[in-house]
Amino acid sequence: MPGISPLAVAGAVPDSRWIVFNRAGAPNSNLQCFSPANVAVSGGFLAITTRVETAWCASSDLPRAAFPYTSGYVSMRRFSFLYGVLEFRAKFGGGNGSGAWPAVWMADVSCQASDPTGTDDNCNGQEIDVAEILQSDFSHVNQQIHVDNFKYNDGCKAPASDTSRVFHVYQLVWAPGFLSFKIDGATTCTVVKPYVPSAPMYVKIETFVGSFGGPVNNDSMPWVSLIDYLKVTQGSTVVFDEDFSSASTIEHGPVAFHKAASVSHAPQSGAGNSWSLWVKRGVIIFLLVVGLLITIRTARS
Repeated sequence: MPGISPLAVAGAVPDSRWIVFNRAGAPNSNLQCFSPANVAVSGGFLAITTRVETAWCASSDLPRAAFPYTSGYVSMRRFSFLYGVLEFRAKFGGGNGSGAWPAVWMADVSCQASDPTGTDDNCNGQEIDVAEILQSDFSHVNQQIHVDNFKYNDGCKAPASDTSRVFHVYQLVWAPGFLSFKIDGATTCTVVKPYVPSAPMYVKIETFVGSFGGPVNNDSMPWVSLIDYLKVTQGSTVVFDEDFSSASTIEHGPVAFHKAASVSHAPQSGAGNSWSLWVKRGVIIFLLVVGLLITIRTARS
């Protein structure tokens, strides 16, 4: 979306194959709240906006507090896969020296259920960073694995033209003991190791603030990351295909909480839908009864 204004990012949210997080970050990324309001679909793009904005939030390992920034975080809601080719086209928000830390990465399926609250109760420490920008160096893309809680960390920092200004197509070819990373069709990193993750994984997309993004420059905000499409292919079969053109609803993650503090929850849409359904049923039953009475009265006359 050439020349998009960050303020113009609005509209629908990703469809229900994705879940939007509503919680604080993590101890290694503790400057932002992840807010559903910062995730949208506009003009066929998934847009994640990061703002200078004070907000209150919490997660399992961060108590409820006011954080100085808000950003967006989405992940595959239920879909996971083992081996194949992941491909997406993206332009990352931020810019050199901004403090932005955007990433598209994969985590083991054991993390998927607890991820929206940040509990990571069952996570086994397997990670593939498909495209990650570190220290706000948008001319290099970190492509790396973290296995067995950072015991193994093979990877590369691939050069690329400014990833905050130019869309690139990123690919990950994943096979047993083998990973090949590509940017715009050119192989940029290869990892051939027996400890390459070998269990199903799912995709996560977000922008962190500071930490491994470097010092934050507030004047560079807002940042907007744009994802054009994302698909997973196994053999000749496309098993997941998202072009972000859907206006379907998304499932928002639960509001995370800390044992020492409570967080108010917005009314759940399911309850409203249930009430509406019963009202509709009542109206239909009433009309049927009235129709029956009129028929009986006409027959008697």
